[in-house]
Formats: sequence, structure tokens, C-alpha cells
Amino acid sequence: MTDANPYFPPDLLIEILLKLPVKSLIRFTIVSKSWHSLITSPSFISTHLSQKNQNTQNTLLLLRRYNNTHNKEHYSLFQDIKNQPFSLNFTMELNFPVNCQLGYYRIVGTCNGVVCLCDDLFGELKSLFLWNPSIQKITTLPLPLIKPQQPHMFVLGFGANNDDDYKLVRLVYNINDDVVSRYSIPPEVEIFSLNSGVWRRVIGVGVKRCMVEFMWSQVFLNGAVHWIAYDVDPTNGGVRSSVMAFSVADEVFKEIMLPEGLVGEIAINLSVMVFEGSLAVVKYEREIDGGSCEVWVMKSYGVLESWSRLYRVNLVEDMEKVVGFRCNGEVLFSTRGNDMVFYDPSSGDKKDLGIRGSARSFYIQNYVESLVLLRGNSVVSDEFLEGMGILSMQ
Repeated sequence: MTDANPYFPPDLLIEILLKLPVKSLIRFTIVSKSWHSLITSPSFISTHLSQKNQNTQNTLLLLRRYNNTHNKEHYSLFQDIKNQPFSLNFTMELNFPVNCQLGYYRIVGTCNGVVCLCDDLFGELKSLFLWNPSIQKITTLPLPLIKPQQPHMFVLGFGANNDDDYKLVRLVYNINDDVVSRYSIPPEVEIFSLNSGVWRRVIGVGVKRCMVEFMWSQVFLNGAVHWIAYDVDPTNGGVRSSVMAFSVADEVFKEIMLPEGLVGEIAINLSVMVFEGSLAVVKYEREIDGGSCEVWVMKSYGVLESWSRLYRVNLVEDMEKVVGFRCNGEVLFSTRGNDMVFYDPSSGDKKDLGIRGSARSFYIQNYVESLVLLRGNSVVSDEFLEGMGILSMQ
């Protein structure tokens, strides 16, 4: 590659490039060495991502589903346009570069265009990686340090801090013979930093709650990872549920209290989510004929009094679990028939979206295209460049 003649002042060139989509920027990395250096620099990647996050006109949703017939995971992006009828007309299928040996990967979480996935079937962590679908870059992470010799349960969380470092936190709970409290408190804790590339154990964090062990899930919001957590009163066996948060920047755990309508609920009946940029909890009431669910939102983050119940939905016609929310608050449900349906709480309208997959494999989350993982030793594959018609241009 040779340097191109400067047609624009450097500052103007940067402003122009920052407004371009990810695929165009990938193409322009081969224009010259100076353009490659600029586009792959940490400051450019960070600024480009910041501008993407400020653009609220076009919301992207990432959808994952698993096809039992073909034993394959499917990932796609589609535009969610506010105040427009829900449609899958603007869907873009993504090429998922790896195959899980048994079933499908667990999605730990998404952040800044990066998806964290792990293979932990039967409780053993076999693989862990970060994937940026925008640039088709996948980074395999080292396995954690803590390897308990006795039965155990672990929880993972994934997020980023303001210094553009991406971190995973892992809490390992040993299983004991106590009938009331099954897991040993506090758990062992370790943290992985993408910038350092290593795991390190953390002592004295004082986590006094247990996360939900059945299909644990997390959301990353306001710089922190959030899980549903609970503790057990040893005197009467009563359960108190809450939200446990881990601040990625300062690596501190804190507890977020739930309102009276949720705090006494069994933790496996609660699910933590994000609703229109706010922390949300969905409460399920299971019955033979389907039951119902309630959506609660914390309108002011960290303020207990700001919890508010938005609505209650009867789980009719095999509706089973809230998978995600549209940008206007409408709900996407999975069904017992392994379908995904759209539900409008204001009108009660329900629509089959024609999407099939294993019910627990459905995953929907807001997504932003980014250049994260492009820098450093990250090299976009020749197959990706060829698919974009870039190699043929060289």
C-alpha cells in the first residue's frame, strides 16, 4: 500500500470518515497505510462508536435463534423504526463463524457491537469468545483460572468501561449439602480484561447474594452488569430477591433493591432486561393455562421509589417468555411452540412473525455496528474482505 495524495485537510477527512458506516470504513483501510492507521486507531474507533450511539433515528436489533432441524444458530439484524408497524423487511443475515458442538452457545451479553458467547453445557466452561458481526472478527479468550474440584455453579457478566476496555466477571459458587442455602457464600470472583489479556482473581469483594442459577442472564446498562440475585433467611427459609450490579470501571459490586411487588418473589420467576434505556424486571406467574407476566421499570436508575409497574400481560395461546422490546415498548415473546410473536400491550394485538427456533435460544437486544476488535492484532479475514468485494479491488 502507498500513501494517497491528501485531497482534504486531515481534520476534514476525519470528520467525513466518522460519518461513514462500518463496511465502508473496512473498505477504506486498504486505500493507504495512513488511512489504515487512522481507521484502526483506538481514538477513531471510540469516536466513531460514540457518534453511532448518539444516533437514535435508526435502531438495530440483533436476533439469535436456533434451528433444531438443521442444528444451526442463525443471527440477523433488523431495523426497528419507531412509530412504524413492526416488520422484518430490513433484515440482514449474519455469518456466524463457529459451530457449537452440542446445540447453541449461551450469549453472555452484548456491548458496543460485540457479542460475548460461551459454551458451558452441563456446567463446564469449554470455550469463551468475543464476536463483532460488523467486521466478522472473532477473538477467542483464555479459559478462567478458577477450576473448582467440587460441584459448583458459575455466573458470567460482560461489559465495557470508559477507557474502552472490555471485561468479563465470573462468580463461582460451590455447591454444599445445606438444604436451605444450596450455594456457599461468598463466591470466588475473577475478572478478565481484554486490554491485559489475562484473568485475575479478586479477593474480598463481599458478594452476599446468589445469582439465579437456572438459565442465568445479564444486561449491561449505565456502565454496570446486572443480574437477578437472592438470599435465603436461614431461620425460616424465606427468600428475598434483588438486582446485583457490577460496575465495570471500578470493579465494585452493589445491590439494587426491588419494590415490594417483586422483592418477595422467587428469583427464578424474575428476569432482568432493558426497557427503552431503563433497567427493567419481568415477573412471571405460571399457571396451567399459561399465567401472566408483569413488566416493571426503574425510571430513575438507582432510585428505589422510581420502580413502576407498566403493565400486565396474560400469557395466552402458548406465549411463554418475554424475549425483548421494540423501541416503542411493544413486546416480543417466545412461545411453547418454538415460535416468536409480536404483542402490543396497548391494543392487545398479537402477531406471529414467522420466526421459528428453539424457545430458549431466542435472544433479542439493541445493537450498534462498530469497529471494536479491529485494532491491535485483529485482522479481518480474507473471506470477509472477499465477500465485500475488497480483495478483488487490490
